[in-house]
This record gives sequence, C-alpha cells and structure tokens, in this order.
Amino acid sequence: MRAVALDFEQRLLIERDVGAPAITQDDQVLFRVEEVGVCGTDRELALFHRGYPPAGDSFLVLGHEAAGRVIEVGSAVRSLRVGDCVVPMIRRGCSPPCACCSRRRTDLCVSGNFRERGIFGLHGYFCELAVDAEQDLVSVPRSLAGVAVLAEPLSVVEKAIARAMSFREEPFVTAGVIGAGPVGLLAAMALGARGLAVWLHSIEPADHPRARLAEQIGARYVRSLDLQADIMVEATGAAAAAFAAIRCLAPLGVCAILGAVAGEGHVAFRDLVLGNRIVFGSVNASPQAFAMAIDDLGRFDPAMLQQLVERRPFSAFRESIAAPSSGTAKIVHVIH
Repeated sequence: MRAVALDFEQRLLIERDVGAPAITQDDQVLFRVEEVGVCGTDRELALFHRGYPPAGDSFLVLGHEAAGRVIEVGSAVRSLRVGDCVVPMIRRGCSPPCACCSRRRTDLCVSGNFRERGIFGLHGYFCELAVDAEQDLVSVPRSLAGVAVLAEPLSVVEKAIARAMSFREEPFVTAGVIGAGPVGLLAAMALGARGLAVWLHSIEPADHPRARLAEQIGARYVRSLDLQADIMVEATGAAAAAFAAIRCLAPLGVCAILGAVAGEGHVAFRDLVLGNRIVFGSVNASPQAFAMAIDDLGRFDPAMLQQLVERRPFSAFRESIAAPSSGTAKIVHVIH
C-alpha cells in the first residue's frame, strides 16, 4: 500500500510502498485510514530535527493525526465494530512500564522510553490501512466523522485545560491564547465553550483568514499583549510567545506551555511568587482527554469546525509538509 515516509538514509520525504498490516492479536483492530492531518511536528520531522524510525527500518511513515473506519476486529474486541469511526491515540507506553504507563497514562511517562506513532519508533498513519490495539483507539460518533481528524490536536488542549483548572481554587473568568494555528483556535473554542471570555493574540493582520476565524468562534482577536487573563495557553512553538504568555497572567493565573522550544527571555519570578501564578508544560493526551475532545467536537458549531480544515489529496503531501497553509488552520489529506 502507498505511504508517505521519511527516508533516513537519503534524508528525503518520499512516497513509497509498504506492506499492508494485518491483525495478529485478538485485541487488535484493522481500520482504513480516511484522513490525516499535518502539523508543525510533521514539518520538524521532515527537516530531520526530531524523530526516528522503528527498529530495523530505515524509514518512518508519517502521520499522527488520523481518522479512519474499522474494517476488521480481533476476537477479543468488545467496544468496536466493523464500520465504526475511530481516531488513534499516539503514544505507546514504555516497557517495562513506569508507574504512569502501567495505569494507561502514557502521556505522563516518566522514563522517556515511550514510542509515538509517526514520530518516535513506530510508523504513523499517512497510509491506507493501520492496525492498533482496541485500547489505543477512540470511538467517534458517526455524526462527527467529518471532523474526527481534529480530535488529536484538540485532545492536547483538553488535557492542558483540565490540568490548569485543577491548579486553581477560584473559577476562571478570562482566558488568553497566543497563536492562531489549529491548536490555538481549538483552545479558544474549548475555553469559550466553558463560558470564559477569550482573547487570542497572533501576528497575522486583522483581515487575515485566521484572525477572522478567531472572531467568528467568539474570541477577541488582539495584536498587542497589554492584557491579562486567568488562564493563558501558549500554542505557537515559539519561546518568545511563552515568555509573553507568562507576563500576561493575572493574579492566581495559570499558564499552559504547549509548544515552545528553547529560548532566552525574562520572567519576573517575584511576580509569580507574589501573584500565586502557576506555569506548567503539557504534552500528548490521556484517554480521558480524547473523550473530552470528542464531547467538545459535538458541542462546537459544525460549520465553524469545517472552516478550520483545508482538505487536500494524498498526492499533495510535499506542499503541505514543506510549509503551513497561508489561510485556513488545519491541512488534512484525504486518503480514501
């Protein structure tokens, strides 16, 4: 079957044939991949800045944001049936399992020896067929099949929001998001759905499609950062944005760092101490976070979710991975 992969010997992004997977264990599910999303992680992988192939292979099939349809189930599978829509969770726990992985919180793995499909040591979903264990798949209502591919990036947001809320004794009233990419826009939607007054900051001009999307989903789009918020979400991958988010925290505020890499900046620790402010990092997502993502996808305006997506054919993968979309938020490739 065809697949989009990284060739680690030639250091190239390629389309290649790979063997079709088959069920080999009773708890496994075979599904047809219908859509795959592309994000900044895929672009970093294509630059060979991170990631590695499975043991014994010199290539890595990309794709960690996926949605598909079940076509076969193992004899021990109970929660899924042929025809069900599913999205896969990405991380697989370490072995032997650490305390977190042993309770299915692989997103909190403390050993660092986890693997992630399409990123670290396991092939991803930018292909036609895939097999996963039942416990690594999330069932999606048929009514949400058209937006199911957004579940993985939204799950990262859901985990971060839940953790932020667990840190704070007083209810959140205001929220700020830095970044108008897919994660930032989904974060604004999730925070707004919880009744918070949300503002979103990015560098795009006010008439840019992403700025207009931010306004349409109910967030206030701002170009300056002279505001404060009870919860801040950094969703850019830029260290400067993370430092800016920390500086925007109101007293008792909580800041979630979702993508920033190494960088230099200034943080007034005295302000953190005197204001009882909290800063934390978050990555990946738990099964509960995926369930919350599916719930929120059902609450969001379907027309607005469709505006977040730009669908492209399988063959356009080079253009998509070489550069982000200049307009809509999420590039999604249709496999079938």
